[in-house]
Amino acid sequence: MRLMNNIYTLTDAVILTMDDNQPLINTGRIVIENDCIKKIGQSSEIDAEGKIYSLKDKLLMPGLINTHSHSVSPLFRGMADDLKLMDWLNNVIWPAEKHLSPEAAYWGAAMCALEYIENGITTFVDQYYFAEDIARAVVDTGIRAVLAPSVFSGKTAETKNTFHAARNFIKKYQLRSGETNIYPAIGPHAPYSCEQNLLEEVGEFAKEKDVLVHIHISETVDENREIQEKYGVTPTQFLKQTGILDNKVIAAHCIHLNEQDLQTFKHKEIAVSYNPISNLKLVSGIMPMKAMVEKGLLITVGTDGAQSNNSLDLLRDLKTGVLLQKQFNEDATFIKAKEAVEFVTKNGAKAIGLEDQLGSLEIGKKADLISIDLNSVNLNPVHYNYLDNIYSAIAYSASGKEVLDVIINGEFIMQDGNFLKLSKKTILNNSKKQAEILMKKAGLL
Repeated sequence: MRLMNNIYTLTDAVILTMDDNQPLINTGRIVIENDCIKKIGQSSEIDAEGKIYSLKDKLLMPGLINTHSHSVSPLFRGMADDLKLMDWLNNVIWPAEKHLSPEAAYWGAAMCALEYIENGITTFVDQYYFAEDIARAVVDTGIRAVLAPSVFSGKTAETKNTFHAARNFIKKYQLRSGETNIYPAIGPHAPYSCEQNLLEEVGEFAKEKDVLVHIHISETVDENREIQEKYGVTPTQFLKQTGILDNKVIAAHCIHLNEQDLQTFKHKEIAVSYNPISNLKLVSGIMPMKAMVEKGLLITVGTDGAQSNNSLDLLRDLKTGVLLQKQFNEDATFIKAKEAVEFVTKNGAKAIGLEDQLGSLEIGKKADLISIDLNSVNLNPVHYNYLDNIYSAIAYSASGKEVLDVIINGEFIMQDGNFLKLSKKTILNNSKKQAEILMKKAGLL
């Protein structure tokens, strides 16, 4: 249902704009022209244009932004549970990934995009191999993506080729800027999987091409110990020495940071991607959010992959993560519901450098928005005129199953719960088929 070169109106909705100048509009209306918001306000004050869609008893809000993912991961869902991180990576995930094919990567990414969309995620940041195949799935499903091809050090031809492949991907998609919903980035995997000279080269390339760097930092105590033994400093200080942190960076996990590391994050303006459910499942630790907030760091939320989270419902991660921080800090007032919702909207947009286009519903911004079912039993009673109650409903009550409509770039991608792009059945059947082939080759089935 492509609506480019068209204009239409969403009306009768409760609108949570995430714009502090006009945060909540009851009985609101949005006029969308092509891929942008043309008008927004009270239905009684704005003339409808084009086809009219009534969203009575629905909450319109900005699409959710997931800042850390591995999009082929649904293929591994439920196949590597109840393990520590390095056992999980070294003995299951990485050996199995050697058997991935381009076709498997495409259908895994399509499954991932479908799950994201059904859970209200309109933009995701990804670090993985097979970037070209993931990009095809992104285009075919209509989602928006920051794709950071994974880069590793290593002795095999595959690992040696990762930086070359990432460079080519970035150059190609920078030339196609504006043609797709794809924003190229680069993904040096982690300090323990990338040698110093490679990180230096990646950092210089990122600076030259002005692209985002997406990297795992201090996910486990073992990682910190390994880097300390090898280089005599923490992972953050090691990365600082390579110069890679002089770029725009989103760092995933960031659990085991000391005071010096936090100061470096502040000085370098590194955005943090908080992955609470994955971290809990792998017993990696609890991110020191309070210290980060006190230093003014930009906090966002990621699902991580379905192989470590098992679900890709960002609202579930948000609730779990916020409640975990309240308990961990023994402070029920820490992180208000509004701040939590900002993590997955405005903060996510700022982290990827698209705050002028995404993260809030304002005139001139991209028409990336979702609707939430206000008739859901899980949310009721919802008080339409009470802003704090709306924030509470999203942060503490809602889950992906309340998402009814998804619009990305002005196009209905899901309407009343129905996915409108590729055949959902085809995605499910093919991803299951590829997962079975992969697991059998890896000896896991």
